[in-house]
Amino acid sequence: MASSYTSLLKLVLPVTGELTNVWGSTVNTDLTQFVENAIAGTQINSVAAGNWTLTTTQPGDTNASSTNAARYAILIATGAPGVTRYIYAPKSSKTYIVVNNCSDSSLVYISGGPSSPTTGVSIAAGSSALVAWDSTTSDFVKIAGGGAGATGGGTDQIFYQNGLNVTTNYTITTNNNAGTFGPVTIDAGVTVTVPSNSVWTVV
Repeated sequence: MASSYTSLLKLVLPVTGELTNVWGSTVNTDLTQFVENAIAGTQINSVAAGNWTLTTTQPGDTNASSTNAARYAILIATGAPGVTRYIYAPKSSKTYIVVNNCSDSSLVYISGGPSSPTTGVSIAAGSSALVAWDSTTSDFVKIAGGGAGATGGGTDQIFYQNGLNVTTNYTITTNNNAGTFGPVTIDAGVTVTVPSNSVWTVV
Protein backbone atom coordinates (compact mmCIF):
# COMPACT_ATOMS: atom_id res chain seq x y z
CA MET A 1 0.00 0.00 0.00
CA ALA A 2 1.39 3.39 -0.99
CA SER A 3 1.70 6.37 1.30
CA SER A 4 -1.27 8.70 1.53
CA TYR A 5 -1.42 12.42 2.28
CA THR A 6 -3.32 14.71 4.64
CA SER A 7 -6.27 16.52 3.11
CA LEU A 8 -5.24 20.13 3.74
CA LEU A 9 -1.46 20.51 3.58
CA LYS A 10 -0.76 17.23 1.73
CA LEU A 11 1.74 16.04 4.32
CA VAL A 12 2.91 12.48 3.74
CA LEU A 13 1.41 9.65 5.79
CA PRO A 14 3.89 6.78 5.31
CA VAL A 15 2.61 3.23 5.47
CA THR A 16 4.38 0.93 7.94
CA GLY A 17 7.18 -0.93 6.18
CA GLU A 18 6.87 0.94 2.88
CA LEU A 19 9.88 3.24 3.26
CA THR A 20 12.41 0.87 4.78
CA ASN A 21 15.90 2.41 4.48
CA VAL A 22 14.58 5.25 2.25
CA TRP A 23 12.20 7.06 4.62
CA GLY A 24 14.58 9.98 5.14
CA SER A 25 14.13 11.43 1.68
CA THR A 26 10.34 11.21 1.69
CA VAL A 27 9.92 12.51 5.23
CA ASN A 28 12.34 15.38 4.67
CA THR A 29 10.79 16.56 1.40
CA ASP A 30 7.10 15.73 1.90
CA LEU A 31 6.73 16.31 5.63
CA THR A 32 9.45 18.22 7.49
CA GLN A 33 9.99 20.91 4.83
CA PHE A 34 6.26 21.31 4.22
CA VAL A 35 5.56 21.81 7.93
CA GLU A 36 8.23 24.52 8.08
CA ASN A 37 6.74 26.23 5.02
CA ALA A 38 3.26 26.18 6.54
CA ILE A 39 4.44 27.65 9.84
CA ALA A 40 7.14 30.13 8.79
CA GLY A 41 7.66 30.06 5.02
CA THR A 42 7.33 33.18 2.86
CA GLN A 43 6.19 33.69 -0.72
CA ILE A 44 6.80 37.06 -2.45
CA ASN A 45 5.06 37.98 -5.70
CA SER A 46 4.64 41.14 -7.77
CA VAL A 47 1.01 42.05 -8.49
CA ALA A 48 1.97 44.90 -10.83
CA ALA A 49 0.65 43.11 -13.91
CA GLY A 50 -2.25 41.13 -12.45
CA ASN A 51 -3.83 39.20 -9.59
CA TRP A 52 -1.91 36.47 -7.75
CA THR A 53 -3.42 32.99 -7.82
CA LEU A 54 -1.67 30.76 -5.31
CA THR A 55 -0.48 27.45 -6.69
CA THR A 56 -2.28 24.72 -4.78
CA THR A 57 -0.76 22.06 -2.57
CA GLN A 58 -0.09 18.73 -4.28
CA PRO A 59 0.96 15.42 -2.73
CA GLY A 60 4.34 13.90 -3.47
CA ASP A 61 5.62 16.86 -5.50
CA THR A 62 9.39 17.10 -5.07
CA ASN A 63 9.28 20.75 -6.19
CA ALA A 64 6.40 21.68 -3.89
CA SER A 65 8.67 23.37 -1.36
CA SER A 66 9.21 26.17 -3.85
CA THR A 67 6.15 26.10 -6.10
CA ASN A 68 3.11 25.50 -3.87
CA ALA A 69 2.49 29.00 -2.56
CA ALA A 70 -0.85 28.03 -0.96
CA ARG A 71 0.98 26.02 1.69
CA TYR A 72 3.12 28.95 2.91
CA ALA A 73 2.39 31.03 6.01
CA ILE A 74 3.39 34.51 4.83
CA LEU A 75 2.32 36.12 1.53
CA ILE A 76 3.96 39.39 0.45
CA ALA A 77 2.52 41.33 -2.48
CA THR A 78 4.81 43.84 -4.21
CA GLY A 79 4.77 46.15 -7.24
CA ALA A 80 2.83 49.27 -8.19
CA PRO A 81 -0.34 48.04 -9.95
CA GLY A 82 -2.30 51.29 -9.69
CA VAL A 83 -5.52 49.31 -9.10
CA THR A 84 -6.89 46.90 -6.51
CA ARG A 85 -5.33 43.44 -6.77
CA TYR A 86 -6.44 40.06 -5.43
CA ILE A 87 -4.57 37.13 -3.94
CA TYR A 88 -6.67 34.06 -4.71
CA ALA A 89 -6.21 31.27 -2.16
CA PRO A 90 -7.85 27.84 -1.93
CA LYS A 91 -11.20 27.76 -0.15
CA SER A 92 -10.00 25.52 2.65
CA SER A 93 -8.97 25.76 6.30
CA LYS A 94 -5.76 27.80 6.43
CA THR A 95 -4.35 30.93 8.03
CA TYR A 96 -2.13 33.45 6.23
CA ILE A 97 -0.19 36.54 7.18
CA VAL A 98 -0.72 38.87 4.20
CA VAL A 99 1.62 41.83 3.71
CA ASN A 100 0.79 44.56 1.20
CA ASN A 101 4.19 45.92 0.19
CA CYS A 102 2.90 47.63 -2.97
CA SER A 103 4.88 50.80 -3.55
CA ASP A 104 1.77 52.81 -4.44
CA SER A 105 -1.58 53.10 -2.62
CA SER A 106 -3.14 49.98 -4.16
CA LEU A 107 -5.32 47.79 -1.98
CA VAL A 108 -4.72 44.04 -1.94
CA TYR A 109 -7.45 41.54 -1.10
CA ILE A 110 -7.04 37.90 -0.14
CA SER A 111 -10.02 36.04 -1.47
CA GLY A 112 -11.18 32.51 -2.20
CA GLY A 113 -10.94 31.85 -5.91
CA PRO A 114 -10.24 32.54 -8.67
CA SER A 115 -13.33 30.56 -9.71
CA SER A 116 -16.35 32.18 -8.02
CA PRO A 117 -14.18 34.42 -5.82
CA THR A 118 -15.29 35.40 -2.34
CA THR A 119 -15.36 38.93 -0.95
CA GLY A 120 -12.23 38.39 1.10
CA VAL A 121 -10.22 40.73 3.31
CA SER A 122 -8.67 44.01 2.18
CA ILE A 123 -5.18 45.09 3.22
CA ALA A 124 -4.07 48.67 2.64
CA ALA A 125 -0.68 49.46 1.13
CA GLY A 126 1.96 49.35 3.84
CA SER A 127 -0.25 47.22 6.09
CA SER A 128 -0.54 43.55 6.98
CA ALA A 129 -3.20 41.26 8.37
CA LEU A 130 -3.61 37.77 9.81
CA VAL A 131 -6.50 36.10 8.01
CA ALA A 132 -8.16 32.70 8.13
CA TRP A 133 -10.68 30.75 6.07
CA ASP A 134 -14.03 30.69 7.88
CA SER A 135 -16.12 27.69 6.88
CA THR A 136 -19.21 29.23 8.50
CA THR A 137 -19.25 32.28 6.23
CA SER A 138 -17.35 30.56 3.39
CA ASP A 139 -14.95 33.46 3.18
CA PHE A 140 -11.66 34.74 4.52
CA VAL A 141 -11.96 36.81 7.69
CA LYS A 142 -9.46 39.10 9.40
CA ILE A 143 -8.15 37.79 12.72
CA ALA A 144 -5.75 40.65 13.48
CA GLY A 145 -3.81 43.45 11.85
CA GLY A 146 -4.57 46.26 9.48
CA GLY A 147 -7.27 46.20 6.88
CA ALA A 148 -7.88 49.41 5.04
CA GLY A 149 -6.91 51.32 8.18
CA ALA A 150 -5.34 54.73 8.49
CA THR A 151 -1.74 55.10 7.33
CA GLY A 152 0.80 57.88 7.03
CA GLY A 153 4.46 58.79 7.22
CA GLY A 154 6.41 57.43 10.16
CA THR A 155 3.95 56.43 12.88
CA ASP A 156 1.15 58.70 11.58
CA GLN A 157 -2.28 57.11 11.18
CA ILE A 158 -4.16 59.80 9.30
CA PHE A 159 -4.94 58.78 5.72
CA TYR A 160 -7.66 56.27 4.83
CA GLN A 161 -7.21 54.85 1.35
CA ASN A 162 -9.39 52.76 -0.95
CA GLY A 163 -9.18 51.56 -4.54
CA LEU A 164 -10.65 53.29 -7.57
CA ASN A 165 -12.43 50.37 -9.26
CA VAL A 166 -14.99 47.81 -8.10
CA THR A 167 -13.88 44.74 -10.05
CA THR A 168 -15.86 41.99 -8.28
CA ASN A 169 -19.51 41.69 -7.27
CA TYR A 170 -20.03 42.79 -3.68
CA THR A 171 -22.97 42.78 -1.26
CA ILE A 172 -22.84 45.09 1.74
CA THR A 173 -23.49 43.11 4.90
CA THR A 174 -27.10 43.30 6.06
CA ASN A 175 -27.69 45.88 8.82
CA ASN A 176 -24.42 47.63 7.98
CA ASN A 177 -23.56 50.83 6.15
CA ALA A 178 -20.50 51.29 3.93
CA GLY A 179 -18.41 54.30 2.95
CA THR A 180 -16.03 54.90 0.04
CA PHE A 181 -13.86 57.83 -0.97
CA GLY A 182 -14.68 58.72 -4.58
CA PRO A 183 -14.60 58.96 -7.41
CA VAL A 184 -15.04 55.22 -7.83
CA THR A 185 -15.89 53.23 -10.95
CA ILE A 186 -17.93 50.01 -11.04
CA ASP A 187 -16.58 47.82 -13.83
CA ALA A 188 -18.91 46.59 -16.58
CA GLY A 189 -20.84 43.51 -15.50
CA VAL A 190 -20.07 44.08 -11.81
CA THR A 191 -22.84 44.67 -9.27
CA VAL A 192 -22.74 46.30 -5.85
CA THR A 193 -25.79 45.22 -3.84
CA VAL A 194 -27.02 47.49 -1.06
CA PRO A 195 -29.63 45.86 1.23
CA SER A 196 -32.81 47.84 1.85
CA ASN A 197 -31.81 48.77 5.39
CA SER A 198 -28.22 49.72 4.48
CA VAL A 199 -26.57 52.76 2.91
CA TRP A 200 -23.48 53.06 0.71
CA THR A 201 -22.02 56.58 0.83
CA VAL A 202 -19.39 57.79 -1.64
CA VAL A 203 -17.74 61.04 -0.56
